[in-house]
Amino acid sequence: MHDAVATGLAILLLLVGLPVLILVVRDRTRRRTQSAAHDADRQSHERRILNPDWSRVEEHLQRPAPSALRELYADRDLVTRIDLDWPDEEIISTFEPLDAQALRDAERWLGFEAVTLATTGTGDAVYLRPGSREVDAVYVTHHDGGDTEVFAESVAAMHMTLRKANR
Repeated sequence: MHDAVATGLAILLLLVGLPVLILVVRDRTRRRTQSAAHDADRQSHERRILNPDWSRVEEHLQRPAPSALRELYADRDLVTRIDLDWPDEEIISTFEPLDAQALRDAERWLGFEAVTLATTGTGDAVYLRPGSREVDAVYVTHHDGGDTEVFAESVAAMHMTLRKANR
């Protein structure tokens, strides 16, 4: 009788324990793979942020890139951070690369030409408007209603505000 109980428990452990063990191992492997892929994507994104294509930006802006924009993107610690504080409880989720791919993606996303600098925590684009007569004001267009407002009076003001709010 004792052997039958032991055999029954062994079979039960095999039938229940083995599938559970397989699921646990598979879940851990999947999480590691997803985490590694996420890390690789973020590193690639950061490399693009740290290597702006200034000639492409100027071509797209139809004017020289503001010196404050070059200074902002030279601030490596700031532009590679995520979830930066902004006044009025807004968050800059991430800065965006300034390259050909990003410029194409911005136009598809926004529906008009712009040089997207960052994305807010709610997914709104923060950008400069192109045009030889445009000022260097930074705008945000809200995706939920399509309304546009001035995000910062200039790139320099945006940079200074971010530095103060994220020490």
